[in-house]
Amino acid sequence: GIILIVGAVVCASPRGRHFREGVIFLEEKKAAVQMRDITKRFGPVLANDRVWLDIYKGEILALLGENGSGKTTLMNMLSGIYFPDEGRIFIDGKEALIRSPKDAFSYGIGMIHQHFKLVDVLTAAENIVLGLKEPGRLDMNKVAAKVKKICDAYGFDVDPNQKIYNMSVSQKQTVEIVKVLYRGADILILDEPLSGVDAEGMTTLMDMLDEIRKNYDLSILMTTHDFSLLPRYADQVVLIDGGIRAKGTAQEVLSSDAFQAIFHMKGGSL
Repeated sequence: GIILIVGAVVCASPRGRHFREGVIFLEEKKAAVQMRDITKRFGPVLANDRVWLDIYKGEILALLGENGSGKTTLMNMLSGIYFPDEGRIFIDGKEALIRSPKDAFSYGIGMIHQHFKLVDVLTAAENIVLGLKEPGRLDMNKVAAKVKKICDAYGFDVDPNQKIYNMSVSQKQTVEIVKVLYRGADILILDEPLSGVDAEGMTTLMDMLDEIRKNYDLSILMTTHDFSLLPRYADQVVLIDGGIRAKGTAQEVLSSDAFQAIFHMKGGSL
């Protein structure tokens, strides 16, 4: 949508602004995902407490919190592994009932788990189509060609015919990302993508995510326990501890009282 503002003074929009004959057009950010009052309990344990979250198109949102804070539970509800006890989820402005990973994919949501779900003895292409139900016999040459086309378009360095056991951690991570893109996802959920990756690999992965969300208007929700790269890459940072305790830019959240209380006074790890 477009917001029209007439006047001499205006604040710049995060998504840009346009000028025409004294009128300033501000681009309104479009939410790919809206989570409203999301609540989830496991017996007496309240994992998520009325969480209200917006993930915008073309942006990276980093979700922070200690182990057991409800981060993964929240992502699992968006990816169809769990279903909320209360609350509603909207995708592109329309309410979505996500009761399974298959439902999630139908809404363009793909999750990349912390522990890779890849079969070492298969090739990248074979892993990418593993579990897909398509009519007829799969032509792996066509699959490999499509995988290569995706990799070329997004700038990924993946050989469709390379075995997983011959890949580095960052290459395996890339295969997982290509797997969800192959299935048509434009909302990516990454659970601890920087875990087990060295400093160079972290920067390479974040550069890659940064490029694809900018160039292809993808929405990315990620969790991480490494906060060093957030000021450079994250558009939004949200601190969760059951409910949302802080949200804003990386600088705002990392310097907040809530962050200090959770990660220092309570002995959380940086």
